[in-house]
Amino acid sequence: MLQLRGLGLDRYWVRRRVETGLLHCLYRGAYSVGVPSVSPRGRYLAVVMACGPGACLSHRSAAAVWGLRPNASHLEVTVPAKRRAPPGVHVHRTRMLVPQDFTTRDAIPVTSVARTLLDLSAVVRRHELAKAIDRAERLRLFDLRAVTDVLERANGRRGARALRRAIAAYEPSTQKSELERRFKTLLQTTTDIPTPLFNAAVEGEQSTHEVDAFWPAERLAVQLDGFEFHRTRRDRERDADSDADLELAGLRVMRLTWDDVADGERTLRRLRLAAN
Repeated sequence: MLQLRGLGLDRYWVRRRVETGLLHCLYRGAYSVGVPSVSPRGRYLAVVMACGPGACLSHRSAAAVWGLRPNASHLEVTVPAKRRAPPGVHVHRTRMLVPQDFTTRDAIPVTSVARTLLDLSAVVRRHELAKAIDRAERLRLFDLRAVTDVLERANGRRGARALRRAIAAYEPSTQKSELERRFKTLLQTTTDIPTPLFNAAVEGEQSTHEVDAFWPAERLAVQLDGFEFHRTRRDRERDADSDADLELAGLRVMRLTWDDVADGERTLRRLRLAAN
């Protein structure tokens, strides 16, 4: 309705268009044009508009918009103050109104992925939360730093404890050290690959870089990537710049993931070939 008023159209004009079938009321103050039914995304946008300024899609509905869950059977919206909920809509009220927790997707006001996971952790079971996090990883939407930030501001909010438990296994210091240990154990299973320098400082074309394993004679550097989907785009760009700088200095750079180290024989064959 606010959009129609912004175009200079009054209630009489709206009522006449509803009577003639041009407009169809989805919720009070939210209309579709020409057709009485809309797509799930259209319904999401309509319900946010019906909830007034400052409202945004949240919880299970936001997870559906981000692709972390199937389309929700019921609608959930977060509002900054007490609002009247349209029929069939679950309204959540919050005082946690930090700007970075809110964004838009497909023109729909929605909570950020990190805030969505926090809200979701309060209303779904543990295995459902784990699936949502896994989906966020695969879609490259998960940012561990953003989730940590939202948890620091949670102030005892319901679900915060569950989300902390869910991401505990992904903390960089824990998973990286374990991956390094497994890689060292793998190298100890063979005698035809020399022992590298671990956590070595290596000169690139323009700067010095720390690499997880380095074979100086072979000019081979290995970087161990933990849960790569947890890294931000900036992290991935920084890694790519580091690899390019080392390669310009005449080194070969190999990146290994958890799956690579787990598939030990294949990784050892790759290392043998790279060392020749």
